[in-house]
Amino acid sequence: MKFVRIFLQVFSVFFAFMPQDVARAEGWGRTDQISSLSADEILEKVKAAKNNLPVEGKHFKYLREANIYDLKKDGSIRGKTQKLYRAYTDGRDQQLLAIDGKPSTARDRAKDRAHNLERQQKFLHRQSRKQSDKNNDDLMAKNMDLFRDKFLASLKGEEKHKNRMTYLIELKPNKRHKLENMFVDRLMNQIQARVWVDKEEFRVARLEMKLNEPVSFLGGFAGLLRDIQIDVDQKQLNPKLWVDEKITAFFDVRVFLKTFRFKMKSESTKFELVAPSE
Repeated sequence: MKFVRIFLQVFSVFFAFMPQDVARAEGWGRTDQISSLSADEILEKVKAAKNNLPVEGKHFKYLREANIYDLKKDGSIRGKTQKLYRAYTDGRDQQLLAIDGKPSTARDRAKDRAHNLERQQKFLHRQSRKQSDKNNDDLMAKNMDLFRDKFLASLKGEEKHKNRMTYLIELKPNKRHKLENMFVDRLMNQIQARVWVDKEEFRVARLEMKLNEPVSFLGGFAGLLRDIQIDVDQKQLNPKLWVDEKITAFFDVRVFLKTFRFKMKSESTKFELVAPSE
């Protein structure tokens, strides 16, 4: 699954604009108002806002339900896995509560934790708890800066998203800028993204990303990325704290002769303040 791994690593760069916790809003209102800030200046403010964490004792816990659908070629569902987590906004690991409606076992939790840790280390460059958050932020910032050079940002106007005004920014690949990894460069050349940035807090309220054209590996012999679409909506819990509320993703990938086609939906609900004793 090298293709999916590489894409998720690239995708993690876009998540660097968003909080580290990880349906279209109604009533969108579009204006062509010209901002005094450029798209690049807005994204720099997004990067700076990530370091403005809430004060101690103002964190939340919540439930996150993740549904993964294994799809047939015609789009019908072959199988489904549902996982329910207790998640937190203070950086602690999420806790697996149930799988397919049944309480999780100690073995389930250990397996899930090991899988998540491996994914975070590979794709999100998360470091151990013994290492400082500052070093982690620096590493994410360096990767974001590396890939930001690959994209040209343009401000398309302002839109209302969930009753808050946002800047709408479009990111298109700069094909003249070459990355060292040829496959990653070809992949990035086919990615297009739109980002909605909250005007007051400079946090990403929504992200849409898609693959414009299929990307092959070794001339198509080793595999083919046919289609990838990812949408993320963020929820504001207090003026400085934003978390993922809804994530939907679709992947259609062929690795040699085997096709992987699946859809993921994640939704976070029941947000509660974490008590000091927790």
